[in-house]
Amino acid sequence: MRGGVSAKWALVTVAVVALPAPGWAQEPAESPEEIYVARSLRESREQPSDFCTPARTGFGQASVEDVYSFWSVAVRGSDGRVTDARVQQVGDLRACFGPLSGGGGSFFYAEGSLAGATFTGRGDCRGSPDRSPREGIGITRCYMDLEALPDGYVSGRLTTNTINSRAGLGDRSDPPGFTQPSIATVRLWRAR
Repeated sequence: MRGGVSAKWALVTVAVVALPAPGWAQEPAESPEEIYVARSLRESREQPSDFCTPARTGFGQASVEDVYSFWSVAVRGSDGRVTDARVQQVGDLRACFGPLSGGGGSFFYAEGSLAGATFTGRGDCRGSPDRSPREGIGITRCYMDLEALPDGYVSGRLTTNTINSRAGLGDRSDPPGFTQPSIATVRLWRAR
């Protein structure tokens, strides 16, 4: 996995449907956006390699390099509750993190693919230390704007709702019972 990202993503897809008003022309059957939801698992965390150079990431010295696997999730249709956060492996991601100037978070750079669409992304992560649900659990939100998408897409956005526990790798949190580290939502927008 360290040599590069080769992902086969088949995440939960949410279709956006809009009914045309009387007299309006019908929209094409293809939606202008695709929405995916996945759970990430941190498989490794290491000192940054040559993958995390400032020329690639767009920020100064990276502090860590992570590799993630992504898993599809099962969602209860009646209320949207996640009933299984690890259904099937659907992709992977390679990421670099470095401190934001002024502290309080980190720069976030990654390369991956989704539903056959390769991308790079740049953004940041910020913690909420005062909102921790339990000792040993940290809460973070991350986002990245997606670029270098295939023809047909104009842009995209990845956001995460992340917890970090004393167990930094894998799916068992410490303290137990939390889904770590992230639930990600990815939106891809098509050209019109």
